[in-house]
Amino acid sequence: MLKEDLFLVGTQDCPGQSVDVNAIAQMNLFLPSDYSAIRLRVDEAFSLRRLTAKVIGEIESIATLTAAIASGMGVVVLPESAARSLCGAVNGWMSRITTPSMSLSLSLNLPARANLSPQAQAVKELLMSVISSPVMEKRQWQLVS
Repeated sequence: MLKEDLFLVGTQDCPGQSVDVNAIAQMNLFLPSDYSAIRLRVDEAFSLRRLTAKVIGEIESIATLTAAIASGMGVVVLPESAARSLCGAVNGWMSRITTPSMSLSLSLNLPARANLSPQAQAVKELLMSVISSPVMEKRQWQLVS
């Protein structure tokens, strides 16, 4: 199973290459809604340490999130691939969350009843070859649109 580490992204007062949940509890935080896997993982980490997150906004839109982080109003927790993209877009920093180490499982969702287009089938085959590879070296993934 593939996992992706979670990172903290912001533009003000970089905490360093790594950050722990106790430090994050002192920061203004933007998070997705409570049904999000990221939100569930963050809430779990805070709950286990009897901490309360200072959530100042719930944002789903990447454009709105980019503007909020660029303004310096707060920070956000994201998987590494999304953190790298946002960090570049806002000229910010990213810190690996290390105490506790936080990650999310990656999943590939396919329609159960619909046939895939040739392009989607090609992407599926590529992703399946990557995840079935016996040795995963460090790879940098970038989401494109």
